[in-house]
Amino acid sequence: MIFRAIFWIGLVALLMPHEPDLGFGRPDAGNSPLPEVATWARTKVGASLNDPSTLCRYNTDACATTVSLLDDVKMATVRGLASVKADIDQNGRNKLHSSGS
Repeated sequence: MIFRAIFWIGLVALLMPHEPDLGFGRPDAGNSPLPEVATWARTKVGASLNDPSTLCRYNTDACATTVSLLDDVKMATVRGLASVKADIDQNGRNKLHSSGS
C-alpha cells in the first residue's frame, strides 16, 4: 500500500506542470514591453507632471478624450447598477405576489 502511494505521488509529481503557462513566455525571458512603455510615458508626460495645469493646456485632445472616457465608464456603471436594482426590485415584487396568492 505504501509502495502504491509512493508510485502515485511520484507519477503526479512527474506529470504536474511546474509553472503555469499563461501565454506570456518564460518569467526569466525579460522580453516584457513594460519598461519601454514606462520610458516613453516618462519622456512624454513626465515634464508636464511638475505643473498639472499645463498638462491639459498643451494636451487638450488627450484630456478631452480622457474625461469623455471616464464619463462613459461612469454612465455605463450607473446604468448597469440601475438595471441590477430594477431586477432585484422586480424579483422582490414577484416573490411577494406569488407568496400572497
